[in-house]
Amino acid sequence: MGKRREKGHKKERARRRVNTAPEAVSHDYVKDQKFYEELMEFTVSLANKLQACGAETYRVEDTINRVIRAYGVEKTDAFVIPSAIMASLEPETGPVVTKIRRLKSGGTQLDGIEKYSALCRRICRETPDIPVLRRWLHETEQSVRPYGSFIYYLSAFLIGVGFGIFFGGGLLEAAAAGVCCAATAASLRFMGKLNANAFFTSFVCSFILAFLANALTAVGLCKNADIATIGAMMLLVPGFLFTNSLRDIIYGDTMSGVNRLVQVLIIAVALVVGTSAAVSLARHIFPSIGTGLAPAVYSIPIQCLAGLIGTLGFGLMFNMHGRGIPFALFGSVISWLVCSLLLEAGLPEPACYLVASAASSFYAEIMARLRKFPATSYLLCALVPLIPGAGIYYTMDYIRRGMTAEAYARGMATAAIAGAMAVGVLLISTVFRMWGVWRRRKSKKQ
Repeated sequence: MGKRREKGHKKERARRRVNTAPEAVSHDYVKDQKFYEELMEFTVSLANKLQACGAETYRVEDTINRVIRAYGVEKTDAFVIPSAIMASLEPETGPVVTKIRRLKSGGTQLDGIEKYSALCRRICRETPDIPVLRRWLHETEQSVRPYGSFIYYLSAFLIGVGFGIFFGGGLLEAAAAGVCCAATAASLRFMGKLNANAFFTSFVCSFILAFLANALTAVGLCKNADIATIGAMMLLVPGFLFTNSLRDIIYGDTMSGVNRLVQVLIIAVALVVGTSAAVSLARHIFPSIGTGLAPAVYSIPIQCLAGLIGTLGFGLMFNMHGRGIPFALFGSVISWLVCSLLLEAGLPEPACYLVASAASSFYAEIMARLRKFPATSYLLCALVPLIPGAGIYYTMDYIRRGMTAEAYARGMATAAIAGAMAVGVLLISTVFRMWGVWRRRKSKKQ
């Protein structure tokens, strides 16, 4: 009887050992799975920071894929739209790890794009442990600091002054545009603190801008309210957003492009309503207001200098730092010089803007490789003088006055210019991206 009990106990102990063996394996597996989850969480956090700074869709997706592949996981995918990030990785053993992160608001921080992109390159070179990755991300986040209030309002004033002259205004129009632009920047900051939506923010800011420009004209501090309004409205015109939406659509990021295009339409409608209401009210209160003198036609060097001043304002507004500022500003001179020379040669406007944007993109890609920085900073600054601010304003003015045919013609011409700019940028950036892929494949073979 005792021998039977002893055999029974041996069988029970053997059965328990068999049952506990998978638990030990499962413990090791859970540890590996936790690493992949932490890696995915960090990577999406990094991509979210990059996206919040205004990075392009393809750059955010490429960052996710590069970081994950640097840790030996080849099966990875990312899908990014302006308001959300969806990413996944599939390790050799274990289930797929997926993360979704939503971005509620963001702006354009060129310094942040450069620093987070540099962090991505450093991670791919050194591949440290997860705690080190978190520390690096925190240090990078702390190093990205926007300019103070003085530089913020100074940059807005420079935008108005530069483009007030660029669009044919005199010193009075430039000063009035600078004052209106600074007031608009204050309104933007106030609306941002209240978390106002894009439509309401654009409506209020455009109303303040247009009414102030007409009021300054009424008291004799400006001779042409339209030019002052156009120069200051460059701060609100969604030119970059429209161009980027077309770039995304042409490049194949259809969801992202459509999302941005909807935002453009919402902002455009708000600008039309706000500007129309302000101009109608101002000219009811001040019936003697007129458009004043016709815009002046300045020489190309003066136009390039005025565009450079306005571009400097945008660069400071977009938090651009470092020794690369002069190189970025020089891109604006190149773009407008090419465009104006082609216009004087008699080429159609869309063709001129296409070639000029292609030249801007080529310059940005070359500078990015020479200085080891993202091409975004150089490209945005180079494209600033090409933004069809006057076309957008006069389209809105025709809509306000009920001139449907003129509004349609001007709007289609403006859209053609923006589309040509997107195509020009896309052609050059695609060529450089294909060249980069060819170089990486060549280096792997060697």
